[in-house]
Amino acid sequence: MKVDSLTVTINDKRIIVPQHWNDLSLKTQLKIYGTLMTDVGNILEAHEIVPFKRIEIMKLLLGLNTAFMKKWRKTSMLESGDDGDLIFLNEVQHVCTVTNFLFDIEEKNGNKKYQIHLGLTKCPFPMLEEKTKGKKTKKKRFYAPADGLKNITIYEMGAIFTLFEEFMQTKDESIAIKLLATIYRPSKPKTKENKLSGYKGDRRLPFLDHESTVENRIAVFEKLAKPAKQLIIFWIASCRQAIINAYPNIFESDDVQNDGNKYGWGGVLLSLAGGLIHLNEISEKKYDDALDYLSYLEDQRKLAKLNKTA
Repeated sequence: MKVDSLTVTINDKRIIVPQHWNDLSLKTQLKIYGTLMTDVGNILEAHEIVPFKRIEIMKLLLGLNTAFMKKWRKTSMLESGDDGDLIFLNEVQHVCTVTNFLFDIEEKNGNKKYQIHLGLTKCPFPMLEEKTKGKKTKKKRFYAPADGLKNITIYEMGAIFTLFEEFMQTKDESIAIKLLATIYRPSKPKTKENKLSGYKGDRRLPFLDHESTVENRIAVFEKLAKPAKQLIIFWIASCRQAIINAYPNIFESDDVQNDGNKYGWGGVLLSLAGGLIHLNEISEKKYDDALDYLSYLEDQRKLAKLNKTA
């Protein structure tokens, strides 16, 4: 048995190891996230839950079925006799390190604490489709933002972050549904201009001035399968965390760690706009342009404070 950063070799079977949430197929993402979220506390002791889930996920990542695991154990028993079972368990534990990229691992006083790593920034469902039956089957398509939420405006980002934070605090399923209905929107018209411009970087109808259409999509996303809904929320959480990490000046205070929204989004927009007269213009700016500017202002504030105390 051999494990390195890219491959695992077990009984002459060589397997390529995924390195990132984004490397996984949609099917594997759904299975792994389902395994992570499954409540097995009524079956296993607390200290057994993480090792059990890591083994199950390791098998999913490497494509190992029950027959292979039995053969692997049998080989260990034949080669090592009475010590074979212990060696097999140690080997399994060692191979489970291939799951590390799925977790944030903190070691304290010899104990390891595992939390799910927010690393899924590639959209798992770029397009969702609703079929309506009548005399003729019709399809309605709803499109997601780009990977990493790269093409959302600062106004849409404020709406997404606000809904996500509210959902995390309340666990109210209706808020999660509203969040999905906010980010998934119909396509802009398929005009020649839109096609030539690549829909100006975002195929979806704008969010600004179309907020009232969110309610029209609620029923669509209420019918979405629960595993898909959960994975999309996890994707949003991962993208949000990546944005927060990219702009520490904005999302972290010098003095107090906050929850990722120090300003209140209305205040952020007004600050950028320099008043209500320019609010719509600023609201339509891509979020990274707006946050770059806010980050610059924060740098200037810190520099002025440093010069004042020097």
